[in-house]
Amino acid sequence: MKLLIIDSSRAWMADVRRALARVLPDIEVSEYDADQQGMPAETFCWDLYDALLLSQELGDQPAGLNWLTHYRAQAGFPPTILVAANDDVYLAAQAIKAGANDYLRRADIFGERLPAILQDLAIQAEERTQAVGAYSAGFERGGLGAPRRPQPQLDDTAHRFIRLIGQGGFSRVYLAERADDGSPVVLKVVDRNMGLDGGMLRRFAREAQILASIEDPYVVKVFDRGITDDYGYIAMEFFAGGDLKQRVERGMTVPAAIDCMWSIARGLHAIHREGVIHRDLKPANIMFRADGSLALADFGISRRIHERIDLTTATGTLGTPGYISPEQALGTLVDHRADLYSAGVIFYELLTGRKPFRAETPAGIVYQHIHTAPPPLPARLASAQPVLDLLLAKDPADRLSSAAELMGCLDEWLPSTPWPAASGAAPAGVPHWH
Repeated sequence: MKLLIIDSSRAWMADVRRALARVLPDIEVSEYDADQQGMPAETFCWDLYDALLLSQELGDQPAGLNWLTHYRAQAGFPPTILVAANDDVYLAAQAIKAGANDYLRRADIFGERLPAILQDLAIQAEERTQAVGAYSAGFERGGLGAPRRPQPQLDDTAHRFIRLIGQGGFSRVYLAERADDGSPVVLKVVDRNMGLDGGMLRRFAREAQILASIEDPYVVKVFDRGITDDYGYIAMEFFAGGDLKQRVERGMTVPAAIDCMWSIARGLHAIHREGVIHRDLKPANIMFRADGSLALADFGISRRIHERIDLTTATGTLGTPGYISPEQALGTLVDHRADLYSAGVIFYELLTGRKPFRAETPAGIVYQHIHTAPPPLPARLASAQPVLDLLLAKDPADRLSSAAELMGCLDEWLPSTPWPAASGAAPAGVPHWH
């Protein structure tokens, strides 16, 4: 069985995946971070999954019930279990009315009920499959949708697919291994037969071109890229240490946050030096290797600084509401200082454990980025306030001028502060201030 979990906590999703693996060894779990990725595009491949575990509370995104109502009529939408923090009878009734197969309290996830529900759904899916044939043309299996798309065939013997680990609006991401030495890699694949418009294909080609042009230890490594008649793909390094969002959820000491911020600035310095703006800098796109070193990743909406092509979606400017700069939110031309603003949001989150702006809707968050001053840091963190003020200025002209200047500020202003001792060692090559 293939299960998709949609939640705003990477740590919680990982705990659920590990718990299910102990009782359902054949289950394959994919995780979708709603807070970072937003609502899926209309091209999202729901039919890759046999069941969906959907949380009601999704951080800055609309509630899970809204997602269920919006997507339930799409082809291939899987049987859904809505998960909520409380035992809300009214919400449970609304969920079932909207098409959910079941409702669970978050506290009950790690008990016996979830595995039992999933086993029942797997049996029902198998019965339907046997009744009509898994690959019949036009096959529909009462909520499980069309037959699952096969694994891509890239005409490339250099990689062996292992499993799907995620998907976005127009691409899928697989864990694979290199055929020659068995080393793990990440394959980002776009299916050219999915009716993609020219803009999406240009974005994918641009990402491959940008990544291939940058060689720096603070930026994700690209091993291979290519185009076939059916697919485009990028083979990138696999990060065994996970992403920064997971570390934020676990909590970070102030010295660890400063070390991390210095590395992020170093990565931005590398891409800006090559004339590249990331435009979607956020914790989920900041990855860690097994040795603890950090790299910037996911350049899907990046562009060259002097590039005039404006890549936007049908619904507005691309970017993540929680981390978007005011000028990007307004749809005006941006330069490298938009990345510095996003870095400031991340720095605030690293220091405090929460983002500076929260609202009931993404539009409300974007409004605050444009019009509202961020809340000041707690008194114990006041020494970092000058850096944040220079990063989170609404007008780009009032911000720090470069990532190198940010590195200098971190080196000069913050080491003198007697922060509590950090836990663990900082990545190699990163200054220590404790």
